[in-house]
Amino acid sequence: MCAILPLGRDQIYYLLQRYFGGLVKGYDPLFMLSEAARISASLRALGVQIEGARVMEVGTGWRLDMPIGLYMCGAHTIHTYDTHRYLRESLAMRSVEFVRANRARILEMLSRTASAKETEQRLDALCRVQSLAALMELTGIHYHSPADAADTGLDAGSIDVQVSYTVFEHIPGPMLECILKEANRILSCGGVAIHHIDLSDHFFQVDQDITAINFLRYSDAEWARYADNQWAYHNRLRTYDYERIYRNCGHEILKWSAHKDERSLAALLDGFPLDRQFQNISSEALCTTIVEAVSYPRRAPAQA
Repeated sequence: MCAILPLGRDQIYYLLQRYFGGLVKGYDPLFMLSEAARISASLRALGVQIEGARVMEVGTGWRLDMPIGLYMCGAHTIHTYDTHRYLRESLAMRSVEFVRANRARILEMLSRTASAKETEQRLDALCRVQSLAALMELTGIHYHSPADAADTGLDAGSIDVQVSYTVFEHIPGPMLECILKEANRILSCGGVAIHHIDLSDHFFQVDQDITAINFLRYSDAEWARYADNQWAYHNRLRTYDYERIYRNCGHEILKWSAHKDERSLAALLDGFPLDRQFQNISSEALCTTIVEAVSYPRRAPAQA
């Protein structure tokens, strides 16, 4: 209903979430901060240092938890892009308040992924921040919205890491190709893209009576009735679709981690009904619900 409103739909949706939805309960930023630390460690294991890195994020959302986490891990700058201007100062500052109240806990979490002395200095500085503007200035976060991650306006070779977290599934396939091709342009030599993709039916996250592949029962027209809007859109692409997109964009895969959902596999064995476009596809491809891809642009020998 919010999506069809001619005016004010973003603010109305936010208020509904704030007073009746997912923002009612206290929010714990620790999960996303810990994921930023995990991503930093994963890149380091592949020879890519987040310390001093110039980062570009696809999909900011309501908060700045991923950019804040990357800053605490040593990132130099983070340019974050979003099609819709969802970011709220109150939510971003709530994350800062959480860091302030849980400083020791966060320092311990980051101790295995970054320099202890530098991390402590960054945490101390972060705890003194009192406004969104001050937060952006301290952390080197640059918020671009409304903006197009496929046309960033950044200089060629000016980014070391392109990152997203549970964003790619909300973008149509052709646009994903454009975003990865933009990565080809803006990534420095030695730069990489790391994208954490959630292929599951997101309604499953709030309704345990359905499985993570529940949305594969619907035709495109049926699914559009539920999800063809800016908040619920899910492209329903499967692993082979993403593999094709990466190939089309000329990306070499450094690491491809995939997680299969056992409950969904059991449902398929029990006769779960699939729309015909998903029939005759392997159970493994259908039931892979998480993919994390680390890639780099394939370059000509002279460029490499």
